[in-house]
Amino acid sequence: MRKVLAIVFMSLDGVAEFPIYEVDPPAGSVEEEEEDPMWKPRMASIDTLILGRIAYEKWYAYWPARRADPTCSEWQSAFSLFADRAEKLVVSKTLRNADWPNSRIVSGDIAEEVTRLKTLPGKDIALGGGPRILQSFLERGLVDELLIEMFPSLLGRGKPLFHVLADPEHPGDFAPSGAVGRRDFKLVDAKPLRDGTVFLHYRRVPPT
Repeated sequence: MRKVLAIVFMSLDGVAEFPIYEVDPPAGSVEEEEEDPMWKPRMASIDTLILGRIAYEKWYAYWPARRADPTCSEWQSAFSLFADRAEKLVVSKTLRNADWPNSRIVSGDIAEEVTRLKTLPGKDIALGGGPRILQSFLERGLVDELLIEMFPSLLGRGKPLFHVLADPEHPGDFAPSGAVGRRDFKLVDAKPLRDGTVFLHYRRVPPT
């Protein structure tokens, strides 16, 4: 069965932001081409993208033009082609038109749509975008694997990647199996990268 992969960035203090550093590797450098353990190994095994409205609009404004940009790296050109070819589901109740080819808007129950997609022939499904859609998918048990690139920065503010509820029934900082909000994942891979970030790959443990 097709899997849903959540591919996200996170700061050390759990904020879903992409930190900006003063020195970045130049486009096309060895560092840039080799240091992508998230998308590069999986683009051939993904044929569907799920994005929230804001993420969709940002991706559409940026990625289609990258393939024809001579200053872009080989990876950016490849990702531009991948994003163009993939089926793109936009989760939104306000967006009226999705003009990027192979795009369609899902305004109904996304859980029903994901369940339907997973029964159809095809490759894996990637969830991109901000924390709100990730939190919604996690609460519904729709994420099969979590792929996180964690940056070595404490941002101190911003949108938290994960939604944490206070649980007054467990004041001793102990949440047993079955506690409200608890969802377990198994570590598949952990890889430190040269820029100081850490790639983390988790697989969901089905509830017993």
